[in-house]
Amino acid sequence: MVPPKRSASPPDTHGHWGQTIVSVKTINNIACIRMMNIMTVDLNLVVALGALLDERNVSRAAVKIGRSQPATSSALARLREIFNDPLLVRDGRGYRLTPRAEELRPHVARAIAALTATFKTPSDFDPVTSDMVVRIAASDYLAVVLMPQLISDLVRLAPGIDLRVVAADRRSAITLLREGKVDLSLAVTEQEAPDVLSLPLFDEEFVMVTRPGHPYHSGPSTPERFVEHPGLLVSQAGDGTGIADECLAQLGLKRRVAVTVAHFLLAPRLLANSDHVLVIGRRVAEAAGKEQGLCVEALPFTMPAFTARMFWHTSTTNYAPLVWFRKLIASTAVSCC
Repeated sequence: MVPPKRSASPPDTHGHWGQTIVSVKTINNIACIRMMNIMTVDLNLVVALGALLDERNVSRAAVKIGRSQPATSSALARLREIFNDPLLVRDGRGYRLTPRAEELRPHVARAIAALTATFKTPSDFDPVTSDMVVRIAASDYLAVVLMPQLISDLVRLAPGIDLRVVAADRRSAITLLREGKVDLSLAVTEQEAPDVLSLPLFDEEFVMVTRPGHPYHSGPSTPERFVEHPGLLVSQAGDGTGIADECLAQLGLKRRVAVTVAHFLLAPRLLANSDHVLVIGRRVAEAAGKEQGLCVEALPFTMPAFTARMFWHTSTTNYAPLVWFRKLIASTAVSCC
């Protein structure tokens, strides 16, 4: 015969182990009763309890929550029944909290704070006190153009908000957004998706960048002379041709792309001691020209301008923190123009 399993109860005076047998049905019933108690509690009682524990006075608690004294007294009676404890007891001319009430006080405060945060309306968002983290996917070019000013604005307007910026090209910007890996994407792409919205930030024209004294400057500015010099191309994918090459092909011309790099900040630095010609957007070109003494000029052929866009998922369209952040980015883009 298999001996019965011992319970956690100590042996009695005769050395026999006590047995506490609780059926699964009983455990389930207890769990259901507890759930019913939680589900049937009026949330207004939680607010009333918080005020009563803070004020230790029915009249002051009533004023704090904007209810009448009889209604607050009724709430106290219900709370006493729920907790099977008087909670507030007479102490001379006032009241004092029972040990159970003292125990409840920090838990109730946290519960009210959680409920307040849960039911916040959009107008309640305060960027000054927010400690949210915003995840942004950005192309290298748009990160260079927008991030310095955006971070400066953020420090001034919302010092507690943190940024997480990840690299993205026109292929991955929308994918990262749809997969929920980022909150916003900044990219140059016409890619569309039914669950993604966008806002144009600015239009950008292409220009050419060379070193001072480059041989190109010794003659007329023509497409034919342009293709005589080696090209420097920025391509995150490592492509050997870009939009400039497509435009030249329409003119029946082809250049040699001698160097391809992945980063817009690196490309201008490679021009100082070479005869390469770089084609990039005007904003980065002008910044590099000032910092590194490079020559920035118009292209000798036509290239279409590109539009920088901000993308977000439709599920976050009305989410107040991101509504505010999108407005900040739009404002930053205007100031960078």
